[in-house]
Amino acid sequence: MIETLSNCEHRNIESFLGFCDEGPETFLVFEYVSGNYIEDCLFDCTLTWKKSLEICVDIAHGLDYLHSKMEDQKRVIHSYIRVQTIVLNDNGQAMIVGLENAIFLLPNQDDGANYQMENLYTDPEYDKTDKLTIKSDVHSFGAFMLGILSGKIYWNRSDESLIQKWMDKEKIKEDMLPTIKEDNIENNSFLCKGPNEDSLEVFLKVAYQCLAETQNERPSMETVIKELKRALSFQENHKDPLRMPFEDIKLATKDFCNENVIGGGGFGRVYKGEVAHGLDNGNRIIVAKRLDTRGGQGEKQYYDELQILYEFKHENVIGLVGYSNEKHERVIVYEYAPRGSLDKYLNDDKLSWRMRLQICIDVASGLAFLHGGVQGKEMVIHRDIKAANILLFDDWKAKVADFGLSLISTINEKTDYTIDHPCGTRGYIDPLYEKSGFLTIESDIYSFGVVLFEIMYGRPMYAIHKQKGQSLPNFIRQIFKENKQDELVFEAIKEHIVPKSLTTFQTIAYKCLHEDREKRPTSKEILEQLKMALEFQEENKM
Repeated sequence: MIETLSNCEHRNIESFLGFCDEGPETFLVFEYVSGNYIEDCLFDCTLTWKKSLEICVDIAHGLDYLHSKMEDQKRVIHSYIRVQTIVLNDNGQAMIVGLENAIFLLPNQDDGANYQMENLYTDPEYDKTDKLTIKSDVHSFGAFMLGILSGKIYWNRSDESLIQKWMDKEKIKEDMLPTIKEDNIENNSFLCKGPNEDSLEVFLKVAYQCLAETQNERPSMETVIKELKRALSFQENHKDPLRMPFEDIKLATKDFCNENVIGGGGFGRVYKGEVAHGLDNGNRIIVAKRLDTRGGQGEKQYYDELQILYEFKHENVIGLVGYSNEKHERVIVYEYAPRGSLDKYLNDDKLSWRMRLQICIDVASGLAFLHGGVQGKEMVIHRDIKAANILLFDDWKAKVADFGLSLISTINEKTDYTIDHPCGTRGYIDPLYEKSGFLTIESDIYSFGVVLFEIMYGRPMYAIHKQKGQSLPNFIRQIFKENKQDELVFEAIKEHIVPKSLTTFQTIAYKCLHEDREKRPTSKEILEQLKMALEFQEENKM
């Protein structure tokens, strides 16, 4: 053993200095490794994904050396690989310590017979044979890999069920160490958080192979090294394809010139621009919203909107083209909607009833998606549904846009509201939200109800208020009370509407404005009724 330790020289293994056998006991002396144990790093949550991969590569190199690269065919079973025997030295290099517990194999010896192993990181075959092999270290290393990913320190025989649970990739993404899950330090991006998908895939695959039930199924450490280097390469080349150089956006909008301004508000201005399109060597028209950062406000709203556009992708939600968060600049780049916003077409007689219904269906479909949540865990409350925030494309497809005021809310059966300072556009805001500050998805339903009546009436909400001297909801309630619903229909298209289609539309739109939010329909229910209204129109064309 002493001879083997004396010849053990590797950058990822603690150095043996000597021994003392005076007296009844023998002492082994190793060089002190200054740094932090991985156990402490996990407690302190200081490890990024890239650093975790580098640590695993270092330890794999050390184990490979012990198993097969020493002089004179000597081999060593460490037998105790875990977070308490791995040190991250002051140079950021991972080192294996704890060789005093190692098993030193003779040439041609495959295992260490009748060795008493602690009930941690245990090789399942050891339970049956009481014999350890170098593949027992491989199994312990697999458990170490999952431990460094999850922050879970102890893995023992009773934890086999936990290992099985970690075979579920969605569970892994939920339970990985927070610093790894939210890591975006290496690529300085906002959207590409956490491990690169390919990197994580390769890492988990080799970890599972190391944890195979039988030793013959487990890979050699040499194979493990190759795969871990692949995982590291994927992560190092992990770029955010949506992150755009600010200079490119500046060039596209002609230095954000006034001639390119197509909108704006308290947050800043919206510009039209053109960027190079690599697929056909042409140009692509885009829209860039540049946040006015001089007041130091809007930072949270900017990143909230980015997160929504990135995570909640749908054919009826405006698409995210890119973003820039260089220095003090905050810009979001969207796809361009050639026809502009819906409010410009409310009184256009070329917009038929069928076209209006299809636009409403598109918006309801987008809302149903936002309210339904991603994987049933989070939903988006838009907070500013209005005709000006519904954008139209060449084929008249409608998409919900402008998520600057939107909130991501966790779906919870016990709590379905958020207490917040009321904001949005006057006339579209849910009166209950405006009065109490209690915001729910039903607040979006109310706003959508206003839009539905605008589309049917052919006039914007403020014009109705100016002409009738009362708010649109009060005006509509009076019309319904007097049973004069025909007066709510745009004259230019009235004679082309199938009565059953109109009744179905008016009924669901009116329910959206109910004073009791619990009696308002869901976005899915609205979608179903709007589709039915379209079917009635198609079946009995006038």
